[in-house]
Order: sequence, then C-alpha cells, then structure tokens
Amino acid sequence: MTDKEKEVQEEKDMIVEMEQEINEIENEEGQIDEEKLEEAQNPEEFKCRDMLAKVSADFDNYKKRVERDKLDMIFFLKNDILKKILPRVDDLDRIIKNTPEDLKQNALYEWVVSMQSKLLSDLDKMWVKTFDSIWEKVDPNKHDVMTAVPWKPEWIIFDEFEKWFMLEDRVLRHAKVIVWAGE
Repeated sequence: MTDKEKEVQEEKDMIVEMEQEINEIENEEGQIDEEKLEEAQNPEEFKCRDMLAKVSADFDNYKKRVERDKLDMIFFLKNDILKKILPRVDDLDRIIKNTPEDLKQNALYEWVVSMQSKLLSDLDKMWVKTFDSIWEKVDPNKHDVMTAVPWKPEWIIFDEFEKWFMLEDRVLRHAKVIVWAGE
C-alpha cells in the first residue's frame, strides 16, 4: 500500500469514526443531544459529575439508613423498659377488677385506682396505647388465645388475662385472651 493510499484509508477511517460519534450523540429524532455532546467533548468532567451524583445518592441513603437504625434502636430500648413496667399495670388491673364491692369505698382502693390512672397517663405520654379486646373477634396480630370455651359466637373474646399494648405503631405485647370457639 502506498503512502497516498494509507492517507486516503486514514481519512476514510476518521470519517467513519466521526460519523459514529455523531450517531452516538444524536437522539431518536436525529437531533444532537446536548448532554451527550458535552460528554463526548469532556469525558473526564462527565465522569466526575456522574461519580459525584453516585456518591451524593449513597450519602443520602446512608443518612436515611442511620436515621432508621436510630429510630429502631430507640424503639427497642423503650420496648425493653416498658415490658418491665407492663406487669405492674396488669397487677393494678387485677386488684381493681377483683376488689369486693364493700372495699371499693376504702382510701387504699381509691389510691390504687389513682395510681393506675397516673401510670396509664404516663404510658400514653410515651406513645404507649392499650385497647380493650373484650367482644372483639380474635386478631392474631394482637391476641394470644390462652383458652377456648365452646359457645355460639365463634372466636369472640370474652375475657382477658392481659391487655395488649402498642408502642407507636408496633405491637408491644399481645393480649392473652379467652375466647368462645363455637360448639
């Protein structure tokens, strides 16, 4: 191949290469895409911008994950503390429920009712909610069935051993209940 033919071949290769670059920066309508043109002109700057966007997205995800983990840790710490207090709430409920009528005018009984009210109020301030389950249908997300008694309305709760509590939007403790289970 002569020098002249080599020059002609190099020019043809360069034209083909330029056509490929133009095709790469054109969009579907055949117009030049400015972003692709800028990428072709400044590939290092485009790579840096792309890398910066990825690092920024990773950092945002990291911040969200740390915040979620922090909230989970707070929940589990509260959960651990509150699970130690709930049996005392149950004890007060049992005292109030099982006190004979003739002793309900006693100052000690009134003090127990007052303490239970204050304790429930304090729990409410810590986003702990309790709900009465009696006459509800059994919900496995809220109730642990301890005993089933044969009766007509099936899977209706008629007594509670322990109430169920929620901390924020999560179940803190399931209710332990007695249900009617049908005949």
